[in-house]
Amino acid sequence: MASKSGGGFGTWFYGVLVGAVVGVGCCAAAALYITKAPIPFVNKVNQASEKINPIAGGMIPDPNKPLSETGGAPSNAPKSKVVTVEPPTAEQADAEAKLQQEQGSRFVVQAGAFSSEAEAENRRAELALLGFESRVIPRTDEGKTLYRVRLGPYGTVQEANFVRTKLLENSIQAITGRIK
Repeated sequence: MASKSGGGFGTWFYGVLVGAVVGVGCCAAAALYITKAPIPFVNKVNQASEKINPIAGGMIPDPNKPLSETGGAPSNAPKSKVVTVEPPTAEQADAEAKLQQEQGSRFVVQAGAFSSEAEAENRRAELALLGFESRVIPRTDEGKTLYRVRLGPYGTVQEANFVRTKLLENSIQAITGRIK
């Protein structure tokens, strides 16, 4: 009688199962060995004795502060045009005080009026990068639509003029207006 060589499906299945279990076990053992092993150079680094905040310590300038507070632009930054803003004259201050005395007056700063909405959104994004919240207001007059970029409203003309001054310092032309 001839004997069967090789075995049937059951033998093959159990062989694959045992091989898989042995393989998973080897992988688990290798992973455990690697995670327990010391990491090179960790023990050779001097640990800080206290927590160091490089921004608070003045080592690195705070990226969220305007450039005027950090002492100017970095040396590798492109030079920008400096705009000086003169304080209002006595006549202008009197006119502003009269405007403010009117009941229900509020003030806005307009940072541009554009013929395309894309240009207005670009200005709005530029203002957002400077930290100002603005909105685009479309206005149609005689068949033409202008997209106005406005900041505010502000309760006093001094607040509006302060924002306008900050925009002028960043080379953005702006005007202050009154709304009711």
